[in-house]
Amino acid sequence: MNILFVNTRHYYGGGDSTYTFNLAELLKRNGHQISFFAMKDQKNLYDINEDLFVSHIDFKDMNRNKSFVTGLRVASRAIYSVEARKKFSVALERINPDIVHLHNIHCHITPSIIFEAKKRKLPVVWTLHDYKMICPNASFLVDTTHKICEACGNCKYYQTILKRCKKGSLLASTMACLEAYFHRIIGLRNLPDLFLAPSSFLMNKLLQRGFWPKKVIHLPLLLPDKMFECQGEDLGYFLFFARLEHIKGIFQLIEACHKAPEITVKIAGRLEDDRVKILLKTLPKNVEYLGMQQGDTLRNLISSARAIVLPSLWYENQPFSITEAFAAGKPVIASDLGGMKELVENFQRGILVAPGDTEGLVKAMNWMKEHSTEARAMGERAREYALREHSGKKHYERIMLIYRGLLDSD
Repeated sequence: MNILFVNTRHYYGGGDSTYTFNLAELLKRNGHQISFFAMKDQKNLYDINEDLFVSHIDFKDMNRNKSFVTGLRVASRAIYSVEARKKFSVALERINPDIVHLHNIHCHITPSIIFEAKKRKLPVVWTLHDYKMICPNASFLVDTTHKICEACGNCKYYQTILKRCKKGSLLASTMACLEAYFHRIIGLRNLPDLFLAPSSFLMNKLLQRGFWPKKVIHLPLLLPDKMFECQGEDLGYFLFFARLEHIKGIFQLIEACHKAPEITVKIAGRLEDDRVKILLKTLPKNVEYLGMQQGDTLRNLISSARAIVLPSLWYENQPFSITEAFAAGKPVIASDLGGMKELVENFQRGILVAPGDTEGLVKAMNWMKEHSTEARAMGERAREYALREHSGKKHYERIMLIYRGLLDSD
């Protein structure tokens, strides 16, 4: 089978690209041909078709240099990219895929490319890594307040402008609003043959917002086999590994550590917020910041922890930090929100805490510290769950049923 993957980032830069590369390797090992279409970037991995990748655009830089002209450039590129559609047409001629599998394409590549696939009657499946299809800001958050918001339900996308949801910027929020209305007008939700939702939470949100049930399938994300190989000694510390930004609950975690000096916490991740940089300068003695960690070093950190902590303040879809912890046989302390809730399952594979509840976070970590046997049992159940739902073998079976079903229906 010849499959064309489309994802903005062609480098390891988040959950979307990690899953894309993991799935590509799994399919290649099983004899399938995989090609990529992405955006040009200096960080990209080499690809034989990179001459067809869409030109690079930095929206952060554009947002720093706001102007009417900048706004027009953003609109012309972020909502419907003529360049991406033209290049994708050439890519389809060159690659001649059986199936087009979309991942994260909004803003940089845009859904304009779907029209080229459908013109050739190619099956299109789209794995949704965020909530962009039902929330203009993709996260159900107001960026300035970090509060969960669902005011855009029933196509009230103008709420994005009123609340300035996106980066607190009128320009960015207006563009997000216009994008949402445009995609509704062109019937974007009806163009792909199937949407794949990593979490039941996301699937249910899509159905609540009017997506056709036959077009939405819950498909948990893949964990490579090597993730299940790392088993280490429990050294008693708690590990947070994620982007260091407000919505991940990093401020609440540090506050909880101040209240519980008997708890040892290690923090690993890339800095995303200037306020977090200031926070890291005043860490209590029981917290150690390790910087960005990857590969075997990160897996060793995970396998030696008592538990993983992810006190996120938003509707996480299906965070790799939780499933990676499960693969290593570690329980997780997480917020009782979104896709985290269905993964952790309170006192089965970890402990759920109300979002923003630092006292609850302290209690959960202390419980794990004092009940090592029970924590180990939670970790064992978590590993069994990960093998059952996220292993390469299981994922391959599921994705091939989806692909073959699409090809057989043509």
